[in-house]
Amino acid sequence: MVYSYKDTFYFNNGLGAVDWSIGKPKVNLWNAHNTRSLTELRVFALELINRDRQLNRLPPLVEDSLLAQSAQSHAEDMKARNYYAHLTPEGRTPTDRFASIGGQGGVGENIMLQSQSIVISSRLSWGLVENFQKSWMYSNGHRANLLNPHYTRVGYGIVSDPMTGKVYAVQNFQ
Repeated sequence: MVYSYKDTFYFNNGLGAVDWSIGKPKVNLWNAHNTRSLTELRVFALELINRDRQLNRLPPLVEDSLLAQSAQSHAEDMKARNYYAHLTPEGRTPTDRFASIGGQGGVGENIMLQSQSIVISSRLSWGLVENFQKSWMYSNGHRANLLNPHYTRVGYGIVSDPMTGKVYAVQNFQ
C-alpha cells in the first residue's frame, strides 16, 4: 500500500463492486493519526471487519485471544527477521503457528506490509488500520477471507518498526 498526501487528509473507501460492499470510513482528520494502543487497534480492526461483513449480509466475527496471539507473534516475527510471507523462513504455516500455541483447526490469514519512511505512516493509528482494511477489501483473495461465511472468529496483530518505517499487520481467521 502506498500513501499519498491525499490519504493523510482525505478518507474515502469507495463503493466496493457489484458483488460486494465496503463501509464508509470511520476515521477523520481529527482521529486518524493519533498513536493508539494495541488493544485500541484490535477493537477498531474488529469494528471495521464487522462493518464490512454486515454490509455484505454476513454475521459478525468475534475476537479470539489465541488467534490474536498467533497473529501478533507472526507480525513481530516478520519484523524481527525482516521477511514478509505467510510461511516463516522454516516453512511454518498459519495453521502450524496457531497449533504451536495450543490452537486447533485450520487458519486463514491476511498479511500486510507497509514500507514507507514517512514518520506518520509508521505510527500505529486508526487511519493506518482503516487503510489496511480498505486494501484487503479491494484484493480478491484477502476479501475472500474477510467475507468467508464459514469464519466466526478473528485475531489481529500489528507492529511497527520506527527505524525502517515498516508496519506489519496480520489477520487470522477461523
